[in-house]
Amino acid sequence: MKLDSKVYGVIHKNKDNTIIPEDEFIVFRPSDNAVPAMLVFYKEECSRLGAKPEQLQAVEGLIDRVYHWRAEHPERCKVADVEPGELSI
Repeated sequence: MKLDSKVYGVIHKNKDNTIIPEDEFIVFRPSDNAVPAMLVFYKEECSRLGAKPEQLQAVEGLIDRVYHWRAEHPERCKVADVEPGELSI
């Protein structure tokens, strides 16, 4: 079963170009006003769980990219929403 029913596409791993099945990924967009806080929490949770410094640095880089994107596109930032009938659950 597809995990993220709001979007579709093919996701490849950078390291070996293998395809990640639809039931193994979810998508959060930088325009979603909840995403910056979610990423900060995610980094803290990674640290608590003992993630390697490289993982923490990668998440920090993602946080920086999200804040940069949001600063350049404030008109596209919004509270997440779902229209009636938009999800194929």
